[in-house]
Amino acid sequence: MGKMFKVLVIEDDEDDFLILRDMLSETGSAKFLLHWVATYDSGLQEICGSNYDVCLLDYHLGAKNGLELLQDASLRGCEIPVIFLTAQDGYDIDVQAMGAGASDYLVKGHITADLLERSIRYSIVQKRADLELRKYRDHLEQLVEERTRELETANNRQEKLIGELQEALSGIKTLRGLLPICAWCKKVRDDQGYWQQIEAYVRDHSEADFSHSICPVCAKKERETIRRLTMREGQA
Repeated sequence: MGKMFKVLVIEDDEDDFLILRDMLSETGSAKFLLHWVATYDSGLQEICGSNYDVCLLDYHLGAKNGLELLQDASLRGCEIPVIFLTAQDGYDIDVQAMGAGASDYLVKGHITADLLERSIRYSIVQKRADLELRKYRDHLEQLVEERTRELETANNRQEKLIGELQEALSGIKTLRGLLPICAWCKKVRDDQGYWQQIEAYVRDHSEADFSHSICPVCAKKERETIRRLTMREGQA
């Protein structure tokens, strides 16, 4: 037994509905369970409130038409594939129907059982593909939004770090160029030509400060000098 398709038929002419029903009963590869409504209001209620695989929608529905119903259904978020039916082969109606979201467009009097079945199958498959594509696109958009937020957060952190580094660098004084220093007393000549102790020069041109001590080599030399002086005083 073939697959069973639930078909909503919105058609104000019962004879046209019976013709469609007879056509679909002639197909052998699938079974079609048809539900017929004849008015605009009942059609809008059914298309948005019930679970059908496809809808066959007539253009003429009394005071209103199928295009208006299709537009109202789209505004309500109805996702059922719709095949638009009309008694006139008009390009304008064709374009308007497809623009309003119809999956296919058929002209009464030119419809055959095979054509109708193929249109139903195509519309169902195409609608499912469109829904899956939309879900995938929405998923990608969500990923892009999440990645954008992550990058913005990371950029903000980098900008904050750069600002902190620049602030730290602005407080650092750096000694550059040649530094004239006396080979005997180790005083340094500043930019104005004055000689000053190296400690004072470095303190004025950097953030460094000095605490005085004595290295082991100098300490050894100083002890030797003191020892010699002490021996001399004892001999005298």
